[in-house]
Amino acid sequence: MSFHTLRTLAALTVVACLTLTGCAHVQPPVPLDHQFWDAKETTVGVAINLVPEPVLALTGNQGLLDLAINKGVNSKLSDNVEKWQVRDLNTLPDAIVAKLQAKGYKAKRINEPVDLNKFKETSFREGYTVRDLTSIKATYGVDRLLLVNVTGTGATRSYYSIVPTSVPMAQVFGQGMLIDLADNRLLWFKPFSVVQAAQGEWDEPNYTNLTNAFYQAMDTSRQQMITPFEQ
Repeated sequence: MSFHTLRTLAALTVVACLTLTGCAHVQPPVPLDHQFWDAKETTVGVAINLVPEPVLALTGNQGLLDLAINKGVNSKLSDNVEKWQVRDLNTLPDAIVAKLQAKGYKAKRINEPVDLNKFKETSFREGYTVRDLTSIKATYGVDRLLLVNVTGTGATRSYYSIVPTSVPMAQVFGQGMLIDLADNRLLWFKPFSVVQAAQGEWDEPNYTNLTNAFYQAMDTSRQQMITPFEQ
C-alpha cells in the first residue's frame, strides 16, 4: 500500500469520526458490547442515512485557479464517477436485519433515511453520541438503533497545484454505530474508510477498472458493517 493511500485512509478515518463529535473531539472506535448478544428481548431498529451520490474529490494544495483547471482536466472522469450506483449500500440494513433475525433477535428495518444532523446536538462525552437520538425509540418502537452512516462515496485524486500526486482511487467512508436509545450510549462504533485502487490502467475507455474498484470498495464496506453481527 502506497504512502498516499495510507495518508488518505488516515485522513478519511478522522473525517468519519468527526461526524458524530464535531471539530474539537474524536470518538474512538467502540467494540461491540458483549452484552448485546444477551439482550434478545430488546428491539433493534436498523437504518441507513441518505447515502451521498458518488463524486470525484480533488484534494491537496490547490489554489482556486488550480482547482478550476483540475476540474476541467478531470471533467470526463467526474461525469463517469457520478454515474456509479450506490444501491448495494442501501440494502445494507436489510442484510443486517436478516443476520440478526436468523439468530433470534428482534430486529426491524427502519425504511426512512436517518439524518443525524436533524437531531439536537448535545455536549461531547466519549462513548455517547453528540446528537440526542432518544426520540427514535418512540417513533419506531425500538430500544436500540443500529445505523450505517455513509458520509462519502466516489473517487479521490490528489494534486499539488495542477500537478497530480496520485492516480484516482475509489472511496467509500462513514461509520457504523449501535446506540442505546435510553441514553445515547454507543454500544458499538466503527468508522470505515475504504480506498481502492484500480487493478490495471485506471484511464482506459469508460474507466472500467476504476469503476470495478468502486464496487469492490462498496463490497468491502458492506462486509465491515455486517461481519460484527455474524458472530
